[in-house]
Amino acid sequence: MNSEPKPMQSLRSRLVITILICWVVPIVIIVAVAGFLLRSNYDNEMTRRLETDANYTLQQLEAHLERAFADSKAVSYDGVIRSAYRSWQQDGDKAALYRSTNDYLAQNFGREERYKAVFISFWDEVGIYPYVMSSGISGYSLPRNYHHSTEPIILEAMRGADTEIRFFAVDGDLYIARNLLDNQFQPYATVVQLVDGQMLFDALRVLPDRTRLTLDQLVLDAGGLREQTEHSEDRYDYHFVGNLPDHSLALDASLAPYDLLHDMPGLQKAVLAVVLLVLPLLAVMILLFRKHVTQPVDVLVDATVHLQNGERGYQIGAQPKSREFQRIYGHFNSMSSELKNQFERSYLEQQALQQARVKALQSQINPHFLNNTLEVINWEARLSGDERVSAMIEALSVMLNAALDRDGRSMIPLREELSYVDAYLYIIRERLGDRLVIEREIDETMLDEMVPRLIFQPLVENAVEHDLTARHGGLLCLRTRRESGFIVLEAEHEGTLTAEDLQRVEQMLSSAVTDTEVSGQVGIRNVKQRLDLLYGERGSLILVQSGPNRVLARVRFPSAG
Repeated sequence: MNSEPKPMQSLRSRLVITILICWVVPIVIIVAVAGFLLRSNYDNEMTRRLETDANYTLQQLEAHLERAFADSKAVSYDGVIRSAYRSWQQDGDKAALYRSTNDYLAQNFGREERYKAVFISFWDEVGIYPYVMSSGISGYSLPRNYHHSTEPIILEAMRGADTEIRFFAVDGDLYIARNLLDNQFQPYATVVQLVDGQMLFDALRVLPDRTRLTLDQLVLDAGGLREQTEHSEDRYDYHFVGNLPDHSLALDASLAPYDLLHDMPGLQKAVLAVVLLVLPLLAVMILLFRKHVTQPVDVLVDATVHLQNGERGYQIGAQPKSREFQRIYGHFNSMSSELKNQFERSYLEQQALQQARVKALQSQINPHFLNNTLEVINWEARLSGDERVSAMIEALSVMLNAALDRDGRSMIPLREELSYVDAYLYIIRERLGDRLVIEREIDETMLDEMVPRLIFQPLVENAVEHDLTARHGGLLCLRTRRESGFIVLEAEHEGTLTAEDLQRVEQMLSSAVTDTEVSGQVGIRNVKQRLDLLYGERGSLILVQSGPNRVLARVRFPSAG
């Protein structure tokens, strides 16, 4: 099944869409390209900055931690604490041990700002807790908390650590611990450095908010400093590794998503200004286009509809603003006037031609028929003075009146046309006698239908002259009927059409052949011409072999009712 064609889009809507595309699409493309370039430049710049800051941060942390490592190693290499501890083992003087240890810590760590405090935790139950705090730290809470909470954790973890340096995160603070060994290389104490956390946070402050610093098993990020107890599922875009001997130091970071309008407030104003400027211009363009293009086109389309509906000569009275549409309107008005004049002239000429050709066709009388008829009348008159002569003369009079058409009527009732047929058949039966058998199938309700004059009689004459006369009689059937608003008249007789006859009939009924090109059957040719003049393609004439020994002549034309 063929699908219905989709309705075509109007020119106006297409042009409006084109204007919108020509204005809006370039702006969208410019903003998109600008955003992409700015985003790309931002990503590249932020990546370079992040690499620089991350490497600098790692270098700073490496320097601080290596210094802390060196300080813790110095406690062991100086031997001061070891000597004081050995003296205590010999004399048991805890005061001397405490004094020597505290003096050493104060001398070496008292002015170091990178540590909040430094502790010496003896493994034996010495009963002293030497420490030193930074000059900015005061009070006893820090040493007391360390002694009660942090020291047991660190000493437990440092068992078996030998001289390995380890990191601890306790309550958000970073501790660096290293064991001190005696002459037998056995640990007797642990030096614990409480690193100032500000140093770590200051180092991370120049980096993006989403940054993570990993030091061995410790993690420092926005959540603070903590021990990493399980694998983190966080994903970072950038990973940097520090160079710290015997320890792992890494920094992970991700850049914040780039929001073009949020990060560049000036761009928001620029885009808004462009939109506010474009919309009025777009509205003005649409209004001008409507006034100077779409409205004149609508007037022109409306005029063509009037012309299509039969209003020939319709004139456009509107005056467009543009010179081009003024010329188009002028050409349309001229064309419409010329069309009206040509149509009226053609109609009058065709009407005159029809009347002339119909009169010319009606004036043609078969001389052979008249000669034969007069001969019969002559013989009958000679032989007897019978009334048959009078009847034949009357029939001949009817035929002459029909052919001459003295009253000038081109359309007559069907009953009158049948009277011409009856008059003709009366004369023919006088020639053929009972050998001519006539059957009639006449629809009595059609007798008042108007039909062209002499449209049926030539069919009967053709059957008689070309078949029945040569056969000295035969069967002739006359029929009339209605058929879907058309009138059908048929004359069927006994006879046969040879291949030569069929070719002659085809030539005779061809509109390209004139009367002089086909010999004989002039009446049939005249009927065909009259049907073409009066009804065009709606009128038809056929002459066919309808069956064995049967020839059918049929005319069909629209009913006048």
